[in-house]
Amino acid sequence: MTGLALMSVHQSPRSKQLIFCFSSVAALVALLAVEVNAAAHTPLATITGFAMALIIWAWLELSYLMGYITGPVKQPALPAMGFSERFTHALGTTVYHELMVVAVVGLVCVLGAGLPNPTIQNTLAVLWLMRWSTKLNLFLGVKHFNSQWLPDNMRYITTYLKAGKNSWFAVFSTIVAAGCTYLLFFMGQSATDPAAALSMFLIAWLAGLAVLEHVFLMMPMGETALWRWAEVNLRKSS
Repeated sequence: MTGLALMSVHQSPRSKQLIFCFSSVAALVALLAVEVNAAAHTPLATITGFAMALIIWAWLELSYLMGYITGPVKQPALPAMGFSERFTHALGTTVYHELMVVAVVGLVCVLGAGLPNPTIQNTLAVLWLMRWSTKLNLFLGVKHFNSQWLPDNMRYITTYLKAGKNSWFAVFSTIVAAGCTYLLFFMGQSATDPAAALSMFLIAWLAGLAVLEHVFLMMPMGETALWRWAEVNLRKSS
């Protein structure tokens, strides 16, 4: 899905519009089905809910990376900016999208409140929190960040990021995230029925991948090879 997203944001404007329209329809269908899915407490409903959450999240990510919903600030950072001013402007590059993410996650939580299958809500919550952690790490400082995947119209974002040295928050957030991931696996192991166990294990593995992403930011390990197939396709289409 990451590779497909990277390919999508580098397409022609017409192709991006078609991809975004298709993903919007898929996300809308998923949102309309939240209540039905959350009411079904079976392993199949758990897997379906997990997939629905990923579809919703993919749409949210595309809306930002394609430049459709970002923020009022669309200029690069100035060298003379202090920490607080740089943070304010960095937030301004994404604030509209952050509000939309909060609204969508909140809507899903309301639709699924009190129902026995919380897979969609929990999956989106983990993705949301780990995304915020990643963004804070990129702002405060990480050892490695591959900016070549960003489309040209979004390259100004890189001026608000710090690459070359890990901040204290990078280590702290990774340790906390790893601890939370362990708790999710423990909750899956302690679950009393297969559907609940499967839900926790799926979300735990997703959190584990997010922790791995944090590690890649702190220590470059040639992880771009994971999406080399997408890069090859980008070169062919360019």
